[in-house]
Amino acid sequence: MKFWLILLILGWRMRWLAWRNEEFRSKLAGKDMVMQWRTRVGPPARSFHFLPDRIIPRHGLHPTPTVTLSFEDASYAVDTLMQAGKNQMVFMQGMQEGKIKIEGDASQLMWFMTLMKYLAPKKKK
Repeated sequence: MKFWLILLILGWRMRWLAWRNEEFRSKLAGKDMVMQWRTRVGPPARSFHFLPDRIIPRHGLHPTPTVTLSFEDASYAVDTLMQAGKNQMVFMQGMQEGKIKIEGDASQLMWFMTLMKYLAPKKKK
């Protein structure tokens, strides 16, 4: 349940940033790729279609994703995503341990990592 909720909120946040944040939007220039996040056993799954001017999140499995992140299970995915804000190396560790599997164009995952700094809401001073 938590993994599903995180993916839903992630989609909302990226859509909002693509609409409102000029710097974030500039990162989308020239993009047309689908990133899919899922657990190995199936649901939950969500895909994010990155386009030059917007991001389209969809629930379920995409038929032809550019890159897929498959997590061992939903609880591991939640733990990893919660730690990723402080330590992006947690993804690399998960891949080395075989708990996160990458299918497709892994360079797109590296590009996605450049977006991470925009995802957390800015703290008001």
